[in-house]
Amino acid sequence: MSQLKITPNEVVEMLARVDVDGLIEKLERRDNKREALHLRKMIKAFSKKMLLATKDKFSIPPIYRKLFGDESAKYIVLKGGRGSGKTFAIICYMLEQSFEEKYRDSLFLILREIQTSIEDSVHSVVSDLIKQAGLEHYFKITHNKITNKLTNVEFAFTGLRSTGGKTAFSQVNKIKGKHKVRMVFMDEAQDASEDSLNVLFPTVNRSGQVTFTPEYERLLRLAFGEEEVDVTEARFFFAMNPNFAEDPVITKVRTFGDAARIKHINIFDLPKRYQDPQLLTQAEAESGEVYYEHVWLGKPSPKISGYPFMDTPVITAESSDEPPPCIAFLDPSFKGGDFTALTFIAQLRGYVFAWGFCFHQSWNAAIDQLAERINQFPVIEFYYEDNGVGTAPQDYFAVRGIDATPRTTLGDKHDRIFRVGAFLAMMRLRFIENWSNQTWLTHCVKFNKDAEYDDAPDSLTNAAVRGGIVSDKIKIRGRH
Repeated sequence: MSQLKITPNEVVEMLARVDVDGLIEKLERRDNKREALHLRKMIKAFSKKMLLATKDKFSIPPIYRKLFGDESAKYIVLKGGRGSGKTFAIICYMLEQSFEEKYRDSLFLILREIQTSIEDSVHSVVSDLIKQAGLEHYFKITHNKITNKLTNVEFAFTGLRSTGGKTAFSQVNKIKGKHKVRMVFMDEAQDASEDSLNVLFPTVNRSGQVTFTPEYERLLRLAFGEEEVDVTEARFFFAMNPNFAEDPVITKVRTFGDAARIKHINIFDLPKRYQDPQLLTQAEAESGEVYYEHVWLGKPSPKISGYPFMDTPVITAESSDEPPPCIAFLDPSFKGGDFTALTFIAQLRGYVFAWGFCFHQSWNAAIDQLAERINQFPVIEFYYEDNGVGTAPQDYFAVRGIDATPRTTLGDKHDRIFRVGAFLAMMRLRFIENWSNQTWLTHCVKFNKDAEYDDAPDSLTNAAVRGGIVSDKIKIRGRH
């Protein structure tokens, strides 16, 4: 008589149909506590073993699961609007793959174009997913990296640049020192620059790759078996919401031909069980906003290039016009090599009005002129950028009866100017000529990515953010 064989997966299915806790409670009520404890330990040990044996651990939308499962796809770009689960799906897949023996001792890189600290990365997302899946016993989680204890796969988090604009500093050399990179995930890939990508791909593709003669490779396979010979190629994953009709990362990935996959997926394309009801409600509420198609449908962002303020109308205030209550923002020059820029901004009757002043001096040399201008207008709140100057301006302005609030600005300065500038244009931005000096107007109107000075437009866009006209997530607030 042959014995009936049951697979581990069949055991899992059987346990799913049984009220295990209820069964154990019955045993305990019948004074079979030893048997109850033994059963609980057996089920717990079996379940832990199956956690590792189960390859597909996370519920990933089928469209992503199928795409990731195609091993001929070495370069995958997922683009689309908010809520489509792009980042979540990629991270879940990378966590699953970190248990695979073929990736033993490998490095999984998680990148952003600009990352000034670990808080700018998705480190917290990865660690939270590990904990939610009950896998924390198998990972070592530190402040700046995460390691799979079973395979020694390390998740490292870094930026390709540490800052943006004129002060861009390449961190690609850090990647050049990384060995055996087998997976790369770049979040917010719409911000990836062509220069960064031109270094990233060849650097990673060379990482830890050793080639052998055909004869020697055949001997390796015979001696150690197929699984023991490391011929695993790196795979690249990108998640993005497009800035342009074709961002640099799309252009670059297309060059890889049959190894490339570019998919546009929005929240509305996912099966219903993967759609977040709160996000659907938010999307519906924002359907009439100018940013809806970009944020929710993943269409190119409004104009984020060229001269963002070139077409801004310049108007003249009547002598009888009272200046409206406004927000002021100071971009201080530290040593006077560039300009100290002061911008005032107000939202009124469906328009955004801005005016300002530039001084070719350090902020402390121009302090009296700045105080005079601030007192000239009904300023509700006055902020200054404290990068490099600390709290000293607070004391200088306090002596002159002005409350100054420090604010640190992070990220790519030019990216912020273009993004905020694009939305301000749609909100009918107007420059007021006779409340400004010519230098401020010229620097705003003629600003582009190659401009010598960016202090005035930087001050302008920071004023818009601090004034609540545009949020730091580049979403337009309600119009007045």
